[in-house]
Amino acid sequence: MLFNSISFLSHFVFFYLIYYFVSDRIRKHLLLLFGIYFYSQWNLNATVLLLISVVFNYSLARYLSSIVSSKRKIFFVFGVTSNLLYLGVFKYFVFAWELFSDLKIGFGFPGLEWKPEILLPIGISFYTFHNISYLIEVYDGRILPCKNFFTFAIYDLFFPLLLLGPIERPGNLIPQIESKQTIASENIWNGVSLFIWGVFIKSTIADPFSRYVEIHALSFETLEPGILWVVAPVIAFQVYADFFGYSLCAMGLAEMMGFRLMNNFKRPFFSSNPSEFWSKWHISLSTWLRDYVYIRLGGNRHGFFRENANLMIVWFLAGIWHGAGYGFVIWGVYLGLCLVLYRCLKQYGFVKENSRLQSILGTILTFYTFSLGLLLFRIHSPSETKLIIGNLSHLPEISSIPLMILLTSIPLLAFDFWQERLQTERPTFFISSKPYPFLLMFFILFLWFSLFSPFGKQDFFYFQF
Repeated sequence: MLFNSISFLSHFVFFYLIYYFVSDRIRKHLLLLFGIYFYSQWNLNATVLLLISVVFNYSLARYLSSIVSSKRKIFFVFGVTSNLLYLGVFKYFVFAWELFSDLKIGFGFPGLEWKPEILLPIGISFYTFHNISYLIEVYDGRILPCKNFFTFAIYDLFFPLLLLGPIERPGNLIPQIESKQTIASENIWNGVSLFIWGVFIKSTIADPFSRYVEIHALSFETLEPGILWVVAPVIAFQVYADFFGYSLCAMGLAEMMGFRLMNNFKRPFFSSNPSEFWSKWHISLSTWLRDYVYIRLGGNRHGFFRENANLMIVWFLAGIWHGAGYGFVIWGVYLGLCLVLYRCLKQYGFVKENSRLQSILGTILTFYTFSLGLLLFRIHSPSETKLIIGNLSHLPEISSIPLMILLTSIPLLAFDFWQERLQTERPTFFISSKPYPFLLMFFILFLWFSLFSPFGKQDFFYFQF
């Protein structure tokens, strides 16, 4: 069930009408049941695997808190390793098999004819990191493990963030689950506005842009010379509208139910350098990697070289997290190198903090660096990087620039510009003070674009991760 579908809306309205009027105790049971039902609509076998993961991580965390001997670390490592193996088998085994086959061919041996087919549970990267952060927080003593199994099960099966995050920290979400949810009119208005805006940018920007990309970049071998200079920013807006739209829907649904999720995006396209960009894009993942990988590797505590080496390791892992394929590995290395290059330029005085011109040029360069990097997601073999570079060695024709596509992105840019001027920490329309004009505007915009858009609904981009 996509958030921008009649099927989900009808199910959620029915669920919410019951949820709003029942006691807090019954609400908890409803949340768990709806989370299981929501996930099972994608695949029943994947739901069984997820429930096994819930039982395993709940039980292990409880056991970790009950022992103080040296065995505690052994069981902690066992828990984290088990989660990574679980992710590895279902997400990376087929890629590893193909890589081994390619290596055999590279050394002059025949490749592997048989290719394994393994179920890839939707959202596995998100909920696995969800569980690893829970084990780490319990092991480090920052939180106590859930005594109530149903509390942890709701944490793992909280349907707004179950498929695409954000990767919520247990220290934020679990206390909210354990406390009583108070739903004020402000929660409802804010939640509805976030949800409608998320569906709007998903349906009217991400989906049409996705269709444009599929038409104009189906194969790197048949591209019009220089067209990737145009396609790359379209992909960037597609991914942003898609993932930001999902995050807004998740935040809105949660707020309607009395929960507050972390903000996953903070106007990243207004960033003037790579470091700033990655502090504003997919915040839950970048902070997860910072806190649980980068800092544990030593962070910036062991000199400039070691700091940048740690960054490269983190971004290699970020690439692998996004998907099993050559393109994702290359993407992670590419972004790591971009960050290291920026930090070197800053270290040796080439970056001026208060230069207005440098800030503007930096914003354009940062956006295009990110946009061109997204082309790597579409690579199926390392040799295709040559095709990308070859295409970018030409300039596009003026007629290739899609003016209608550019105009379609104006509402999203205008909203982000408004939020940037106000320096808001979370997306907000201040709708609780004057709800009806805002809702009327949302309804008209949503209805117009949804009815007259010639493109069909597309899956959320990050479902593949």
